[in-house]
Amino acid sequence: MPSFEYTAINAHGNAETGTVLGLSLTDAAQQLAEKGLKVERINLSQFLGDPLSAVPAPPPTTTTATVESPKSEFDQGGPPGESPYSTEKQAEIPAPPPAEARSYFATSVAGPLVGRVSLNNLMFFFRQFGTMIEAGVPIVQSLETLAGQATDPRMAHVIREMKGHVLAGRPISAGMQRYPEVFSPLHMSLIRAGEEGGYVALACKQVAEYIEQEIRIRNLYKRSLFMPKMTVISSILIIAAANWIIATYTKGQGIWSPLTQISTWIILGPILIGLFLFFRVGLANPRIRYSWDAFIIKIPYLGNTLQQFAMAKFGRAFGTLYAGGVSIPKSIQLAADACGNEYLRAQIHPASKQLETGDAITETLRSTRAFTPIVMDMMYTGEATGNLDSMLTKVSDFYEDEAEVRSQQLGKVVGVVAIVAVGIYVLIVLVKFYSGYFNALLNSANGD
Repeated sequence: MPSFEYTAINAHGNAETGTVLGLSLTDAAQQLAEKGLKVERINLSQFLGDPLSAVPAPPPTTTTATVESPKSEFDQGGPPGESPYSTEKQAEIPAPPPAEARSYFATSVAGPLVGRVSLNNLMFFFRQFGTMIEAGVPIVQSLETLAGQATDPRMAHVIREMKGHVLAGRPISAGMQRYPEVFSPLHMSLIRAGEEGGYVALACKQVAEYIEQEIRIRNLYKRSLFMPKMTVISSILIIAAANWIIATYTKGQGIWSPLTQISTWIILGPILIGLFLFFRVGLANPRIRYSWDAFIIKIPYLGNTLQQFAMAKFGRAFGTLYAGGVSIPKSIQLAADACGNEYLRAQIHPASKQLETGDAITETLRSTRAFTPIVMDMMYTGEATGNLDSMLTKVSDFYEDEAEVRSQQLGKVVGVVAIVAVGIYVLIVLVKFYSGYFNALLNSANGD
């Protein structure tokens, strides 16, 4: 178990230093917080030869300070105006990172292609960051520690830039908003709400819970599609292997297959590349994303599932913001950004302006036509009873469960479609093979 050095302020306001054992830096910080200590600094023990340290401490480096004797006026080598007795240089203060948005190419092209970070890395960052802040670790030190622990160099770069913004006196969200390919509108909305309400640690944990839920849904969908994917890949590999074996041992042309034809890939190749660029780069553009979300939400069954996910995200975000003391118009606006659907967000956003004039919440949101009847009924009940946040949280739980069931069903439907497509593909190959085989027999019989 590693050993950690710390400097903390005790209940009497006095500085206290020492060491503590912990499974991780977060665990050690939590132990100190439980003792009533406000952590000022904490890091791995750097005692040489410490048997409990998880990371071997480097040998101590010895720095020798050289004190120069005053030079005479004849051997002064410094520039004009510099005192010959000053031998120390002032420490250079690093310039703060830029606060303005990155270029369009970096944000909408390079970022979606090569700048994305996995959800597991994001979940680890937000959970650890929230825990360290809650334990009293300073934000700058927390970001520095997490940047060193990040396994993805892209995530480490983003965290270090966020640290630079904090050192410059800016909020954490100032660094997050420059990387839309890493942090979604949902993450940004909750962190900004935490900054406004003074509960950044809680907001980070809520973001981590959102990401964990998203990972769970994605893994569930991947498990549903595992067998169809294996079926498609196996059919292609088996036919390719059979083609190679027949062509090798019979010295013929082998089995005809659409995927072995150059003409097929001349058409299929650009289509696959275009789809990849559309989903990775095109959807990063708000206008394209709006049109796409408006189209896909009208598809039967799939559109209803996506709308349920959006309602669940909106309800949970609004409930959290409202419970945190954020005003209702601002909560509506931030929750709309967090719903994850650009089409619905554009419909909900104008409602925040109407609520500033004192209009009723339920009727104003009903006029947007973006919400399902269940959400409207629950919101009306919550507004009448004063439990608006808890009602919307219950709506979110219901829709998340419903969307999870629909995702399972959708995965099974896609699996059946994939199996049927493989069957058609194999049928075409077999028909082409046997027709060529019997034609060859007939030609040889006629020749005889």
